Amino acid sequence: MTLLLFGSFAFFLIIRIPVVFALALSSLVVLLWKGDITLMLLAQRTATSLDSFPLLAVPLFILMGEILNRGGCGEKLVVFSKRVVGGITGGLAHANILASMFFGGISGVATADTAAIGSVLIPTMEKAGYDIKFATVVTVTSSIIGIIVPPSIDMILYGWISGTSILELFAGGIIPGTLIGLSLMALSYWISLKHGYRSPEKFSLRKLSKAFVEALPALVMPFLIVGGMFGGAFTVTEGASVAVVYGLFIAILFYKGLKFREIPDLLLAACTTVGSVMLLIAFCKTFGWILTAERIPHAMADFFLSHIPYESLFLFMVILLSVAIGTFLTPAASTIILTPILAPVANTFGIDPVHFGLVLVVSVAMGHVTPPVALTLYIGSGISGVPVSQLLRPLLPFWLVLFCLALAVAYVPWLTLVIPNLLR
Repeated sequence: MTLLLFGSFAFFLIIRIPVVFALALSSLVVLLWKGDITLMLLAQRTATSLDSFPLLAVPLFILMGEILNRGGCGEKLVVFSKRVVGGITGGLAHANILASMFFGGISGVATADTAAIGSVLIPTMEKAGYDIKFATVVTVTSSIIGIIVPPSIDMILYGWISGTSILELFAGGIIPGTLIGLSLMALSYWISLKHGYRSPEKFSLRKLSKAFVEALPALVMPFLIVGGMFGGAFTVTEGASVAVVYGLFIAILFYKGLKFREIPDLLLAACTTVGSVMLLIAFCKTFGWILTAERIPHAMADFFLSHIPYESLFLFMVILLSVAIGTFLTPAASTIILTPILAPVANTFGIDPVHFGLVLVVSVAMGHVTPPVALTLYIGSGISGVPVSQLLRPLLPFWLVLFCLALAVAYVPWLTLVIPNLLR
């Protein structure tokens, strides 16, 4: 059954059936092969898998990302970031990364980050004399911070499937996300110093103060969402609802980047994204149910305990597997498929579920910049007009930094557990 399930899934992917339908069809093949289970069960499992209050946070955060993207919040964050770090060597690259950290702490969606920040900063960096390939690579790699720092949709999915506290996962992502941003800045500084990318703009406290005031409503949002959750004022789903209402308020009334007449189009665009994501979640959950019914996670645990009896080696294998799967699937799909398989194995090794969740999320996040799927890479390529094939060489050092940081998250549990332990 294991061979049939994964073999049929791989076959459907090879013949270019979309991932969501490949998951559904491979589940259907297994049920037909068994023959003693009514096919109505497939429909029932698919429908009931979405009946979850915590899962409601996913479409709400997607909607919030659309609101911020169209409402002009990204532009204000970019201007503020330029005023903070724009005056040093490689200042626009640092501003790009810093803006991604701010925007990621609001939207939780890497692709929205790439579209919002990249559309502003990639042309700006090119005009300032930066190589457009470098500008594109900085944008797409820093965008993955959005699914590592809270609020993160991938963490919501992991927590929902594994039964791990989403709030603790959010807390665990703060230090790794910040560390990734600082590491990318260090690499950007070295490359900028090598190529002479210097910003003509000097630091100005007056300009910084003005940019801070203009960006303040957007900067308040992460503290409103995450602070409210950590303070117990509301749950993750309620926090997403608060964020949507607040986002509409500042986008329409403060920044005036969104008009009331544009709300129907905004909702339609959000529904298109939400529909595809929720359908993927539903079929992945059914796929995971078949995995559990066939005791595949138990077989995997026995295999690892017999052949790879060391926690450190297991974590390294998880990173390699996650990166490999991430080259063919989106991070969300990778998280949904790998969590029911690997989380029980991690539990057998005695690995903290929050720590393991961050290892998995950071590893699959690299799929956003690893072809052939590489969603943020293709979005960045579309903005800059540079073919993906020409971005791979300048991407390599950034990719290596991300891989090293995934190892750091795996082998230094303190990075992910110090804040959750304080909450506990």
